[in-house]
Amino acid sequence: MQPRGGLCNDDFLEKTSNHQGFSRGDSVQPFTFFISYRRQDTAPIALLLKSEIEKRLQFVRVSVDVDEMKPGDRFPDRLRALIDGAHATIVLIGKNWMPRQEASQEIPATPDWIVEELLYSRTAEIKLPEPDRFGLAGRAIIPLFADCARDFRQFCLRPELAFLAEMHSEHIDYAGWPSAIGPLLDRLAVRLSLKKRPDADEYPKPDLAKARTQPLPDAELGQILRYDDFDGWYIDNFGNAEVRYLVKTFKFPHFNQAAEFMALVSEHCKVLDHHPEWRNVFNHVMVSLTTWDAQRRVTIYDLNLALYMNMAAKTIVKKRPL
Repeated sequence: MQPRGGLCNDDFLEKTSNHQGFSRGDSVQPFTFFISYRRQDTAPIALLLKSEIEKRLQFVRVSVDVDEMKPGDRFPDRLRALIDGAHATIVLIGKNWMPRQEASQEIPATPDWIVEELLYSRTAEIKLPEPDRFGLAGRAIIPLFADCARDFRQFCLRPELAFLAEMHSEHIDYAGWPSAIGPLLDRLAVRLSLKKRPDADEYPKPDLAKARTQPLPDAELGQILRYDDFDGWYIDNFGNAEVRYLVKTFKFPHFNQAAEFMALVSEHCKVLDHHPEWRNVFNHVMVSLTTWDAQRRVTIYDLNLALYMNMAAKTIVKKRPL
């Protein structure tokens, strides 16, 4: 059976607990995970896990060999370089990670890159300057079972990997991924002293008048957006079937015009008491409009603001470029 202590082995816990006075702000390099996996076993899960870690945790990076390899790279050297710069190795274990007990009692004698990755992860130093080591004396190793029983006894485990069976392991099923990935990364964040990104945006107190405003039916909204006055606006739901946004990207000659546009619209929003979700990168302003008081659907408030934004953008572009 698997021990149910911390995420890593006792040696790692002892090494890290003795560190004093470390501040997360001392490092200018991201906390880096290396995911060790077998391609024919858990490749899709490895890429999905990379995406979730980088999306949910602050100032992190995840190395996966398929993303890191370049033409001409020597595979062993590149793998060691990735592990050298990693603070933690996640051992992703699926049903075909190693030969299974029921299939064979003999462990193949041929070289296995997975074995080499794990042995190197355990023995090699973190080759980063002291301020970028996040207070770690040794690399964290985190076994993660995916879509299989959390038990190493199902595999013909090589003797040199016996240390893995002494560590606490994590588990996730692909079918339960949406509800399980958050708590899993919460546990990782706590153990490794990482910070999560905010889970949700903050909104003002709901406006009862807006809450009573009827959202526009999809068919009617589609018809309205065909009018020239709504040029450039389209509907998106950002992956959530229950919501609707009006979306448009405004492009200006320079940042100065983009900033002027945002300032002008901001003043109008104070009067309208309706606010956009937007993002500015140099001369682009990406805008999303929805009435969150009305269950994040598009209402007349969003249409009015969209019309004003189009007129404001035209007014600014007509001016002599700054």
